[in-house]
Amino acid sequence: MAEGALKALTVLDLSGHIAGPFAAKLMGDYGADVVKVEAPGVGDVSRRMGPFYEDDPHPEKSLLFFYLNCNKRGVTLNLESSAGRRLFREMVKKADAVIEDFRPGYLEGLGLGFEELEAINPNLVMTSVTPFGQKGPYSQYKGSHLVYEAMGGIMYTSGAYSREPLAHGHPQSLYIGGITAAYTTLGALWARRWEGGQHVDVSLREVAAAHHGGATSRYAYAGVIERRAPKNELGSPKGGPHMEGIPPVKDGYVGATFQRGSATRAPLSEWLKLMESDEEADPSFQSPEFQGKIPQHVDDQVLRVLKNWKKYDYFNKVAGSSWVAAVVQTSEDLYKSEHLKERGYFAEIEHPVMGKLRIPGEIYRMPESPYSLRRPAPLLGEHNGEVFGELGYGREELVVLRQQGAI
Repeated sequence: MAEGALKALTVLDLSGHIAGPFAAKLMGDYGADVVKVEAPGVGDVSRRMGPFYEDDPHPEKSLLFFYLNCNKRGVTLNLESSAGRRLFREMVKKADAVIEDFRPGYLEGLGLGFEELEAINPNLVMTSVTPFGQKGPYSQYKGSHLVYEAMGGIMYTSGAYSREPLAHGHPQSLYIGGITAAYTTLGALWARRWEGGQHVDVSLREVAAAHHGGATSRYAYAGVIERRAPKNELGSPKGGPHMEGIPPVKDGYVGATFQRGSATRAPLSEWLKLMESDEEADPSFQSPEFQGKIPQHVDDQVLRVLKNWKKYDYFNKVAGSSWVAAVVQTSEDLYKSEHLKERGYFAEIEHPVMGKLRIPGEIYRMPESPYSLRRPAPLLGEHNGEVFGELGYGREELVVLRQQGAI
C-alpha cells in the first residue's frame, strides 16, 4: 500500500474531548505520527464519556475516545512537574506541530507557551483550539457546543418559529472546529518553508459563526435578522410553497420537493405521474412558479400519496429520475448503507480490550496516498516506553520518572 500523504509529519496532541483530538486524528489517518499526550492516571476527559462498549463505563471502553484517537500513539505526561516539562520540551524538538486546547495563558504559565517552544524548534506550528480565542474579552470564558451554536448565531435560526431557539443534537461545532484546526495546521506547515513556524489561533465560537456567515451578511447589507422558518398557516408539515420539507412515509421520513434537476420546479401533475398516482392535479395549482401558500387540499393530496411509499422506494424512484429527494436516515440506516459499504466508508480494527470494532473511516479519497487504519486508540500510557525510548530514556529512567509522577 502507498504511504500516507502526511507520513513525514510528527504531531503532538495535547488536546481533549472532541475538536482538538479530531483534528489530530484526521492528520494521523493520512500518515502523520500523532502522539497523544494525556495526564497520568486521568487521561482525556472523553475516556469517561459514553457511549461505552457493552455499556461498561471503563476508561478503555469509551467509543467516543476510540473513534477520535485511532492512528495515534499514546503517552502520559505531567506537564505540571519539572521532569514532565523537560520531557515535553525534548519531544517538541522533533515535532512538526502541537495541537492543544488549554485555557489561554495556561501553557505560558508553565513555560511552555509558543514563544518558549519556538525558541526550541523555530519551525514548530502550534495550533490552539479554544472557545473564544487567545485574545479578547471572552478569552478566559469556558465553552461548549451549546455555547458555540448560541453565540455563533446558528441556534437563532434553528427550531420552530413559535418556540425557543434550538441547538442541534449532535455537537457539529466541535467536529467542524476539528476540521478547521486540521486544515489550518496543515496550511501553516506548508507555509513554514517561507515563514517558519507560527501560532494558529482557532476559536470554536468563530468557527460556528463562520458556518452561519450568510445570515450575518444579510444583516450587514440588508438589515435583515434571519430567524427560524415561519409556520405555514395551513398547517403544512413541509413549511413552504414548493413542498420543501420532511413529510412522513410508510417507514419514516423523506425530503420531498417539486424540484427537478438543479433549478427547475415541476408542476404537481408531473410529480403525481412520477408517483404513479391516479389522482388528478388541481388545475389551479399547476404552475411551477406558484408563489402562494400550498392549499390545504393539495397538501392533503401530497401526504395521501406519500403515505403509500417506503422511504428508500421513494428516494430511488425520485432521485433516479433526476428529481431532488432525500431519506431521513437513522443511525441504523447509515450503518447498514449499501452505498457506504461499496464506497469503503467503514473500517475495522482490533482493540486489545474491546475486540474488533467497526468505525467510520475514509471520508475523502486520495488514491496515491490513501487513508489507512493502522492502529487502534491507545491504552492510557501504552506507548510510554516506545516514545520516550526514542528520546534515549531507558527502562530504569522511566521507572524513576513514573515514581516522580512525571509520566
